[in-house]
Amino acid sequence: MPRQTLDVYDSDGDAFEATADRVAALLQADHGSGRLAVALSGGRGGRGVMIALSARPDLPWARIDWYFADDRCVPPDDQHSNVRLARENLLGPRRVPAAQIMAPPAGLDEPTAVAAAYAATLTSKLGGDPPVFDLVLLGIGPDGHVASLAPGCAALRATTAVAVVEAGEMRTAPAVARITLTPRVLAAARHVLVTACGKEKAAAVAAALKEPHDPLVRPAQCVSPSERVGWILDLTAADGLIHDAVPAPQ
Repeated sequence: MPRQTLDVYDSDGDAFEATADRVAALLQADHGSGRLAVALSGGRGGRGVMIALSARPDLPWARIDWYFADDRCVPPDDQHSNVRLARENLLGPRRVPAAQIMAPPAGLDEPTAVAAAYAATLTSKLGGDPPVFDLVLLGIGPDGHVASLAPGCAALRATTAVAVVEAGEMRTAPAVARITLTPRVLAAARHVLVTACGKEKAAAVAAALKEPHDPLVRPAQCVSPSERVGWILDLTAADGLIHDAVPAPQ
């Protein structure tokens, strides 16, 4: 297996701040005047990254359009909604205008309708097949899922930009249907940052980086570390890798 470069920090707070640093560097490096498309993820790690980003005055805030890598098919004010999480921890505190928030549509009863509508939004705003994000922010679940791409789910084989993950395909709570960006979109993104913190992520992180490549079983392998994909961990999430690691040269 080729050597993979990871950034490992002493604490989850340090990892969240490091992700925010990387986001700022990547977005500042784009010196154009066009729009920047960034996709957010939820969960504890996603919230930590959002809070760290909200404190950054050096992002090109006026140029960023905010999207979502995935969300649960719940009302936008539901406690499990990634849209609500983002509004409370990032978009609201930074007073991001509504025109720059590209959330999945609320009020549609069928997950397939939500996925189709959001795919249409991505095509309209970003173009391309698949649409190309400047940056996708991801976490990793204890079962190895990224976005809402659960192990073995049909969305891992989807040819669309956005797909449904049925409630019965998810191994993590809550047991509701979700929509998610698909592997085609993750592969097309200009940059991806995966932030993983906590002892409960250690086994999934180790499996993604050490086991044979099979994204259908280990979806996090859709975004293995590379020149365009960065992994940022705290020490507890890296526990299964530490004994194999070689420190970066100073």
